[in-house]
Amino acid sequence: MITAMKIPLASISKIRIEKPLSCVAEIRLRSGRPAVCVEISGKMTVCSEPFSAREISDVFAEICGYSVYSYENDIARGFVTINGGHRVGISGTCVYKNGKIETIRDISGLNIRVAHEVKGCANGLADMLFSDKPRSLLLGGVPMSGKTTVLRDLARRLSERFRVAVIDSRGEISATVKGTPSFDVGLNTDVLCGCDKTDGILMALRALSPEIIICDEIGDDERAIEQCAFCGAKIIASAHAGDFAELSKRPSTQAVLPYFDAAAIVKNRGVISEIHVLRE
Repeated sequence: MITAMKIPLASISKIRIEKPLSCVAEIRLRSGRPAVCVEISGKMTVCSEPFSAREISDVFAEICGYSVYSYENDIARGFVTINGGHRVGISGTCVYKNGKIETIRDISGLNIRVAHEVKGCANGLADMLFSDKPRSLLLGGVPMSGKTTVLRDLARRLSERFRVAVIDSRGEISATVKGTPSFDVGLNTDVLCGCDKTDGILMALRALSPEIIICDEIGDDERAIEQCAFCGAKIIASAHAGDFAELSKRPSTQAVLPYFDAAAIVKNRGVISEIHVLRE
């Protein structure tokens, strides 16, 4: 049984996983089908009897603290983050309003991505790129490669010598609960949770005097990154890419790559496979 301490959801008690949760990457629930455990190695194992549509609805209600309305902004983006930093992806029927997704109804599937804290996984990056001064770093990797895990450990390590601000839009980096991070993000790290990345970056620049700003999965955030570049703060961010060639060709990263001092690629749960110094 999954312990409440790790996955705080009583409604998934019918799930049985033989492996330690430290080996689990995802738990996938789908209406009318059994739950599937996806291990970090990629192995998939059936771990429950089929979940009914009603049971999926019950799990979703608990995920939202029995107040679905209060999570409408997150639902419109396709996920909800629960205590412990675990992100729950949502599948169902998208409802549009004024050309944008307003909500997702008829929830048919829930994908629980298990958050892991791996202290020391960013040591090589920290030692190579940040031994003498702050630098801007763009971290690429495919989904589930461990980008967020590396960002979290970078925050912890770099805060030993620099002032760090984490813009934790989805609550995955810090797993903050009632203002207190559940993960170790470092002694000298400030965390802004739940805000848009651009708003959070600009707020941090105005009020927190960071030397380094860390955020996850940048998209159309060129304005905020440009602000960092011209305000003396360095930024560390992640983006989806399988290798440096993909990272440098993506339209959303091409525009911002000139603002970064280095780029790195994460593969296989936090292992750094490529490091590229873009400018000294």
